[in-house]
Amino acid sequence: MAKHSKQKLVAIFAQTIEGEGAQVEYITPHEAHPAVLDVKTSEFSGRFRIYIWNLSRGGNSRPSWEYRIQVTGVEAFQQGEGETTLILGYWAPLELFVAYDFKKHDAPLGTSVSLQVREEALHEAVIEGITVKGKENAEQVVVFSKESALTYLKNHDAIHAGYFNSEVEQGTYVDLGEDEPSSRRYSLTSYGVDYPIDSLVKRLNPETGNIYVPSFQRQFIWTRETASRFIESLILGLPVPSVVLAHDSSDKLIIVDGQQRLLSLRAFYSGLLRGDKFTLKGVAPDLEGKGYNNLTADDQSRLDNQTIHAIIIKPNDPVEDSAGVYTLFERLNTGGQKLTAQEIRASMYYGAFNDYLNELTNAPAWVEIFGYSNRFRNQELILRFFALYYNRSAYEKPMSLFLNKFMSENRNLQLHPRAELDALLLPALTRVASVLGRRAFRLGGGINAAVFDSVVIALAMRLARDPEMPPGHVSEAYSQLLRDDRYVGAVRAGTSDKASIETRIEVAREYFDKDYYGAPLL
Repeated sequence: MAKHSKQKLVAIFAQTIEGEGAQVEYITPHEAHPAVLDVKTSEFSGRFRIYIWNLSRGGNSRPSWEYRIQVTGVEAFQQGEGETTLILGYWAPLELFVAYDFKKHDAPLGTSVSLQVREEALHEAVIEGITVKGKENAEQVVVFSKESALTYLKNHDAIHAGYFNSEVEQGTYVDLGEDEPSSRRYSLTSYGVDYPIDSLVKRLNPETGNIYVPSFQRQFIWTRETASRFIESLILGLPVPSVVLAHDSSDKLIIVDGQQRLLSLRAFYSGLLRGDKFTLKGVAPDLEGKGYNNLTADDQSRLDNQTIHAIIIKPNDPVEDSAGVYTLFERLNTGGQKLTAQEIRASMYYGAFNDYLNELTNAPAWVEIFGYSNRFRNQELILRFFALYYNRSAYEKPMSLFLNKFMSENRNLQLHPRAELDALLLPALTRVASVLGRRAFRLGGGINAAVFDSVVIALAMRLARDPEMPPGHVSEAYSQLLRDDRYVGAVRAGTSDKASIETRIEVAREYFDKDYYGAPLL
């Protein structure tokens, strides 16, 4: 394994915490060791003196479980006023940092000083994010993953004092691979239509109309005053922005942009806004307090005949180019809380398969592992499993479009029916839930999507040919898998790359295909 210089190690640590959202300023020159860094986030700030060396395995005369840093170029660790001193080791294969307590090492150092940590602590930190191990001198040695670097800095004193509780947040999802840029070109047709308002309102009728609000957009957030001002603009004859609609596979029109404006119209004509009587507020005196039925005949006619311009998008290939409409959703719906990819996907490809994904998130084995939170994230994990299980050989980045295609092609369960999908996923989930419970698929402080897809695919393949695989073998396979550097590398970086997907699934299959005869049956 290549060794890094101390200056490079400092840079790796600085880049790690910058990657987690911190601002880092070098107080000492970049080539200095130790380095002094100012670190600022929205939650805390501090000045840190960094001593850092490569972590290496113990020598031939040392125990096989020992890893250590060899302290060089330092006679004594120092700590300036207002500083926190960090004594760190870095293990590059797993991107882990080991931290020793300055308070236990503030005396002058002797010659050939080394600081040790057990191998088991490294593997625990890969899974948990932060692991704390006590030593004989009462020192708390900390091992933390790159994802937990800021947590370590923010809670440094408590962690080394031994009273920090590093519980994994059950709702944290790591690397779903949905933010990748795509260079794909789309084949879409667009055209314009001017809709009279009264015709547009009829088309918005949930029972009889052909324009509908996507499920993820159903929340109406405009205030009564904002909606009133929009209605007033139309009555006054002022131009208003266009809306964007898109054809779905059933040739209905889905609202891509302009939901608040269109729902304001529907509410005004119905006389109800969020269940309350809707009359105009904060508008011209002659319109104040009026509902649609109270408008003068002239104003009713002006409003009915006013037009709103709609840009209508139609994919030239309903399956392949629906991805272009999906991308439009992503790019146009940027206000307020950002929509998840699965929220958009669930609306674009609604049907029996989407209903099935939603049902699976309430399956007892699923709830045992993931709980009830993050429904759309959970649906996406399940979709990802099925898509990679069936179509892995055809995978191309980005992951989001790969998932779109699979969901579109099977939206009514026409390719893979419910019974087939149940038989594939549920036995593997049940086995994982009974053996691992809430510990399953956690890596580096959260639920790791790459661990999920590879483990469940490998286990599902094994159970398909060996339904009686003992639970103890599942536990042993999982434990050994997370100690394999090939696997850990493939689930922590570049997880949507085809090579990483192939590596993690094939390595997982190696372990789950074995028989562990010394393992307990559980």
